[in-house]
Amino acid sequence: MRSVWKIAAMMRVMALDLWRDRGALLMTFLLPPLVFLIFSSVFAGTTGDDIQLKLAVADTAHTPDSGRLAAALARSPEVRAETAPTADAVRRRVKAGQADAGLVIRADPASADKPFLIIADPSRAVAAPLAQARVQQVLANALPDVTLRRTITQLEPALGGFTDEQVENADSAAALMRQDPTHDDGGFFEREAVKDAKVGGGVIAYYAGAVMILFALFSAMQGALGLMDERSTGVADRLLAGTAGMGPVVSGKFLFLVGQGTVQALLIFATAQGVYGVAAAQHAVLWLPTTLAASACAAGVALGLVSVCRTREQAQMLSTFVILVLAAVGGSMVPRFLMPPWLQSVGWLTPHAWAIEAYQAILWRDAGIGAVYKAWCVLTAAGLAGLVLAHVLARRLRR
Repeated sequence: MRSVWKIAAMMRVMALDLWRDRGALLMTFLLPPLVFLIFSSVFAGTTGDDIQLKLAVADTAHTPDSGRLAAALARSPEVRAETAPTADAVRRRVKAGQADAGLVIRADPASADKPFLIIADPSRAVAAPLAQARVQQVLANALPDVTLRRTITQLEPALGGFTDEQVENADSAAALMRQDPTHDDGGFFEREAVKDAKVGGGVIAYYAGAVMILFALFSAMQGALGLMDERSTGVADRLLAGTAGMGPVVSGKFLFLVGQGTVQALLIFATAQGVYGVAAAQHAVLWLPTTLAASACAAGVALGLVSVCRTREQAQMLSTFVILVLAAVGGSMVPRFLMPPWLQSVGWLTPHAWAIEAYQAILWRDAGIGAVYKAWCVLTAAGLAGLVLAHVLARRLRR
């Protein structure tokens, strides 16, 4: 019986501790449903029916039907189509990651040859079939007569030609099909991978960057929790009694966490190069500043978040929440091009999106400094903002 009362007393003590720590209470019971809502929004957008690809479209045929298709794609809610002047412009946009896939309308859609060229990056394996499916859907809904005329064109040589009456009947049927669409995917498409693309290399570069920033934040959060330990053990009080205060401690932790993140990244990318052939060493001049900026961002964000918490429980819960949400929204768990457009825009508020895009630009697209300097600025600014916040809160603690 005494054991039961002791157990009950311990449960009461823990319940009271949780109730008095209102920050931990909110994060314990409010954050889980919030995380669920965020994750459900992320993963719900990865189903094929909901994905809105960004499609670069070039109409090089310049026929009435090709113009109708280009206009229909621009109006379609199934894709986010944007026009490009030439096929090479489409290739450049896909290569640079400015479009998920490209469509070149290189002949009249009703012609016997394959009139459509789908251009895709192998690092986005599902982009090509999804783009083809979206174009087929728009073609069936907006230009059903084209499918019929294409079929007639293909059959005519085998049947020895058609009479004038048969041609007239076919034209009438095509006109009716504009009001009663049907579906046909009959051999319209040819696919092309972006030039110099190594199948799988883009995916490896993507996830190397995704894992790097994810674990940099995880490790930095754990290192930053040392601030809480120093408060609870009285070390912070002794430091605050000195002339320098907590400033050197915060700065020292920041520099250590930057170095730790850099070493982690070195190991990750060395593995990626050794096992999968990712050209990290060949791009070391741009890889190193990107890694330093990402590590500084992780260190600063971690120190800033921990500094705003009053207890270790709050800091642990908040850090877990922040890491999970940033990883999901920023693309460390699901490629961002599979997310809804609004969530892709929100992703730019995370360091993950900037770090992943910077690494892909360097290691996959062979981009120069012009493609990554914005990421360096954003990541470094976020890290310094967190460091400044940690210093400010440390000084308030002293007062």
